[in-house]
Amino acid sequence: MTSSSADLHIHTSYSDGLRSPREVIQIASDVNLKAVALTDHDTVAGLEEARLAGREMGIEVLTGVELSCELDGYEIHMLGYFAGDKERELEDKLKWYQEKREERAKEILDTLKKNNISLLYRDLLFFSTGKSIGRMHVAKALMKKGYANSIHEVFKRYLGPDGIAYVPKAKLSIPEAVELIHSHQGVAILAHPGMYRIRDAAEHCIEHLDGLEVWYPEHSPSFEDHLYAMALRNRLIPTGGSDYHGIGNNQIGCVRVPYSTVTRLLEVAVGV
Repeated sequence: MTSSSADLHIHTSYSDGLRSPREVIQIASDVNLKAVALTDHDTVAGLEEARLAGREMGIEVLTGVELSCELDGYEIHMLGYFAGDKERELEDKLKWYQEKREERAKEILDTLKKNNISLLYRDLLFFSTGKSIGRMHVAKALMKKGYANSIHEVFKRYLGPDGIAYVPKAKLSIPEAVELIHSHQGVAILAHPGMYRIRDAAEHCIEHLDGLEVWYPEHSPSFEDHLYAMALRNRLIPTGGSDYHGIGNNQIGCVRVPYSTVTRLLEVAVGV
């Protein structure tokens, strides 16, 4: 019997995750979840496959997305959760992000070529099911070609802020991202507030938010308590999720929230 808990932050092969949407739903079923949210970067293209698998396996699939934003020169991520089936409408709106991702990837490839590292764009597409191409796809291609032995090495040498081929990502402002989410009956949740270079990221943008991702694998218990208290004070929705990508230690279901969180998200989304 499925439990009454949910994992609300999961990535698939439609962005920078390793597993297909169907595989993700199978894992969710195996670990006894009632609901999941697919939150691929800048795309909702994997939701159709996930919903089909979810109907077969008895897993509810919440429409979600993770958007890149900018706050005082720092990159911030915003999670959007949506009422109803918004995939087609949202995917049209997310084309700007996807086009900018493609431009960025090609600029990275050009920079690598200047450093005598040869990759083709089709080498990146080999690792992606959808249109949301990112640095993780470049990293996997570099490893396949033998230029590095680990994801950590790739980002340190090539793709991280101090790497030889680092290219900043095009981003919306916090208000722009929230407006995009709200305009499609969505709620805007600040993703993993403890993982940014800017201190007190939540405080800097709290006036725009509908919720905070309180429970997260890399948050300490004391920081989760701090975020939860902040959410209560500001009447925000506390959420949580594994941020599963299929690599590393963050497994589906390692962070769980009660199903009542899903109900609350959808109730607020309908009223937006």
